[in-house]
Amino acid sequence: IHRLANGLRVYLSPNLQEPRVYSSIAVRAGGKNDPDDSTGMAHYLEHMLFKGSRSLGTLDFEKEKAHLDRIGVLYEQLFVSTATAEREAIYREIDAENLLASKYAIPNELDRLYNSLGFGGVNAYTTEERTVYTSEFPANRAEAWAAVESNRFAQPVFRLFQTEIETVYEEKNRSMDNAERILNEAMEARLYRRHPYGQRTVLGSIEHLKNPSLAKMYAYYAAQYRPENMAVLLSGDFDRERMLALIEKRFGGWRPGPAPPRRDWPLTPPEKTEKVEVRYEAEEKVAVSWPTVAVNHPDQDALDVMDMVMDNAQAGLVNLRLNQAQLVKAAGSYPRHRNDAGSWQLWAVPKKGQTLEEAEALLLETVAALKRGEFSEEDVRAVITDFEVSEKRKLESNDARVSMMVDAFAEREAWPQAVGKLDRLRAVTKADVLRVAGRYLGEGRVVGYRREGKQQPPSIKKPAFTKIELDPGRESAFFRSVMAIPAKPLEPRFLREGKDYVRRETPWGRLYASKNPINDLFGMTLVFDRGRKHERALCEALRLFELSGAGALSAEDFKRKLYGLGSTLSVGCGEQQVSVSVSGLEENLEETVKLVRGRFEAPNVSTDTLRRMIDVELGEHKDNKKNQGYVFMALSERAKRGKESSVLGQLTDAEVTRLELEPLKTLIRGLFAFRRDAMYVGTRQPEAVEPLLAWGGPPYRAPPPYEPRRWERVSKPAVLFVHRDQVQSNIGLFAPFEVYEPARAVDYLYYNSYMGGSMSGVIFQEVREARALAYASSGGLGAGERAGDETLVWGSLGTQADKSVEAATLLRKLLQRVPMSEGRFRETRKSVEEDFRTGVVTFREVPGAVYAWELRGIRGDPRPERFTRALRYEAKDLEDFARPFADKPFGVFILGDRARIERQALESLGEVVELKIDDLFPY
Repeated sequence: IHRLANGLRVYLSPNLQEPRVYSSIAVRAGGKNDPDDSTGMAHYLEHMLFKGSRSLGTLDFEKEKAHLDRIGVLYEQLFVSTATAEREAIYREIDAENLLASKYAIPNELDRLYNSLGFGGVNAYTTEERTVYTSEFPANRAEAWAAVESNRFAQPVFRLFQTEIETVYEEKNRSMDNAERILNEAMEARLYRRHPYGQRTVLGSIEHLKNPSLAKMYAYYAAQYRPENMAVLLSGDFDRERMLALIEKRFGGWRPGPAPPRRDWPLTPPEKTEKVEVRYEAEEKVAVSWPTVAVNHPDQDALDVMDMVMDNAQAGLVNLRLNQAQLVKAAGSYPRHRNDAGSWQLWAVPKKGQTLEEAEALLLETVAALKRGEFSEEDVRAVITDFEVSEKRKLESNDARVSMMVDAFAEREAWPQAVGKLDRLRAVTKADVLRVAGRYLGEGRVVGYRREGKQQPPSIKKPAFTKIELDPGRESAFFRSVMAIPAKPLEPRFLREGKDYVRRETPWGRLYASKNPINDLFGMTLVFDRGRKHERALCEALRLFELSGAGALSAEDFKRKLYGLGSTLSVGCGEQQVSVSVSGLEENLEETVKLVRGRFEAPNVSTDTLRRMIDVELGEHKDNKKNQGYVFMALSERAKRGKESSVLGQLTDAEVTRLELEPLKTLIRGLFAFRRDAMYVGTRQPEAVEPLLAWGGPPYRAPPPYEPRRWERVSKPAVLFVHRDQVQSNIGLFAPFEVYEPARAVDYLYYNSYMGGSMSGVIFQEVREARALAYASSGGLGAGERAGDETLVWGSLGTQADKSVEAATLLRKLLQRVPMSEGRFRETRKSVEEDFRTGVVTFREVPGAVYAWELRGIRGDPRPERFTRALRYEAKDLEDFARPFADKPFGVFILGDRARIERQALESLGEVVELKIDDLFPY
């Protein structure tokens, strides 16, 4: 850690595993620092710092500035205006000035520049305490990164403000459709009655979002974005001294200034149980929150261990007493330590026929068991092992390293204190856990109930402003200067069999293995080409497996033993594939595999457990129809696959009710009688791993043949519409294309990069940047996972309901007729080249990558040949590839509120077929 003369802190963590660097620029300013009359300011500013500077994002700043200054004056008038007619007149003048200013603006030039240089992960986030800007860049582009970031933060210009306001509106709309956020905000309002944590949200109030002030935003920037209040944090392939010198050169010129004074707010934690209730069309949920401690408090470590004793996802008191016992549908806990205060939340989703109050009682009884000490010192040691494994895993990746450093900076934690966390956790005992449980988990708490019902979300009127014309050929002088910074090309790192991985044919299937060069953590996944399409009840059998013991071991003892080893086990089940994944410490590999094998060979589970599982699953069926994300997924499946929808292929209520124990146990025991493929990453030789997996035979049965993926034919434009009360509309489009062809991989790659490649892609630029029709929008070509799968042209977005038809029409137009631009294609080609040169397959990804290539009929790494073709690829090649899309009718599917969408306009998209939510499910 270093500190420049101007006060800027620099955190550096070299890691030479791949030729890339992960970067964060962090500011100790978040939602709690917003002006009282302009909430959402920190988050607004996060968006605006992507708009460029006096030299980036503009053709002529001096000419642009006159219009920007006028826009600033108009927003100040709008800020104090209350008369509708007057506000509309001001909006019209803002719109006119915005159009004049846009003649000089270059929208999203920052993202286009970074895309051309091979950057990835360009993003930002805002919390109550911090705003953080992230990117990942090739190791040879450090000079370019430093030039852009130092300029961007030193001379920001908040241009194109109007469209960004609409984008933030869309983000607010998303939040009002978020069931978890609705409950948590209501609870925090009680936990923090006089503190910003509970009295405002990071996104801000709708009233303040409608009345932004550019003057206040510039003032906020000037007060908070000072070197003393900021840090640059990097991890990756660099020399520490050279990087520090570069940062000193580029960032050392930032004008120094004192950090803003820290403000204190009163904390008034509840002295008795307070209850709050919200209604939303989602699964019901109860949560209990207790006030605890802020970061860096002496009790934080013991509270973190306490949380894991309760919920470690495997063998905590909540996991065993509530989830394993199936007394509720789901339950868990999590701590939240923030700079000024903290809390610990325990939550449960009731199962079918259970009230929220009954689920609450079970949560409180589990807390009582914790306080009675119904756990052992061994349980605490197992938690510490879990922390140790997690810490080793974090050090494998640059982004996790930077995240740790960002936390330390934002929380004002001295670095020796931060890196000493694991040693302090090792010192925590059962007595410490009992002490903090007794001290903090008392009557002073907030109980939140989310009950099924209709919410009344506020309506945000669709704005009237003129679309900005984008010219992808525009480039600022600064853009060209950065592109001209010398950088020696990096040579691609392709995989070679025998050097980077081993592929072995065994009696039970193929083994793909790679070495772990960093630590002693293994990971192993076994894949069976067998799923619900082949055995209707296979997924339910594996669900029962996760509730089973092994031989003489009960389910609870099995989970405690596995967790004590520092190992994890998970299973996945789909239509045509089952996966079994284990991970943990290499020294415990044999014992872990032995435990897992015992569970498959002799599942110890009772009829009572099955009956409870059936009750929980029937309740899930009901809740799935209330979950916005799940309903949209089901609609997507119905639209794209018709009667072959994976959701319609699930078991009906009647089939679930008829499940019997012995047939399910037979399916569990019989899984390893089939051939499987295995992917292993660790420190052992493949020949030492092979015999560990040789069980269930021989002989080993061949799996059933794979059924290639096909999509619904779309003969004419059509709309599948499902009504749901919600603020936003969720929209999807699709058109089947061709059976996956490996020789076309570079075409697929260029199309996806050009259309949907990050924020510089056509879809993001046209939908969000030019028209502010959505917060998130994406699209491209889905290539399929296996040889024989059909490809699919697709698009997706979420937008305010009254923008639905306009947004869907635009998205369809973009997918049908790719808007070609020489400048945009040139940036795409540079981005694709850089991805090949610096897009390393990490050691943990190697076996999975080789396996995935083989599923598509490709033996070995196909990237050398693709790289050669990509370098020769021309705009005409992309144009020729996309030409067939122009004649394709697209299917459209929409989940939204029919009362907010004009029916006649909807019909302009095609013949409208309205389905009910029940039509999407088999139950």
